[in-house]
Amino acid sequence: MNKEVCGPDDGATNACMSKGLLVLRLTTGVIFIMAGYSKIFGALGVAGFAASLGEMGVPAATLMAWVVALVELLGGIALIAGIYTRVFASLLAIVMLVAFGIASKGFDVIALFGSTVALALTGPGKWAVMKGRCRPCHKDSGSSAPAAN
Repeated sequence: MNKEVCGPDDGATNACMSKGLLVLRLTTGVIFIMAGYSKIFGALGVAGFAASLGEMGVPAATLMAWVVALVELLGGIALIAGIYTRVFASLLAIVMLVAFGIASKGFDVIALFGSTVALALTGPGKWAVMKGRCRPCHKDSGSSAPAAN
């Protein structure tokens, strides 16, 4: 069944890996777009989110509200497109780690933290606007296979 869904193994990695990363990027990106959009354009807007952060003792609550909302919205868009995936996934992972520490103890935050860390480590995969290039990790030829050490 794997060959029918994913095609032949390309020799460097499982042929399904890039498809799996695409699904992970799309689903995680949509969630963050919705979260960031609601923080900016929702009923309470950034002012309401900032008030909530202030009540939790977050310093510079208005600034932090804007930072979080924009990182979520723009980060979600970047994940979907596969643009600076590792950078935005890392920023989103930090947001989720802080959210877990100060506000939410839910499974959703843990799942999103795991998703963003996975994307920060792997990059966007084959189907992305900017295919991930980690100079120390990959050959300069553009191959996604790890360089031989």
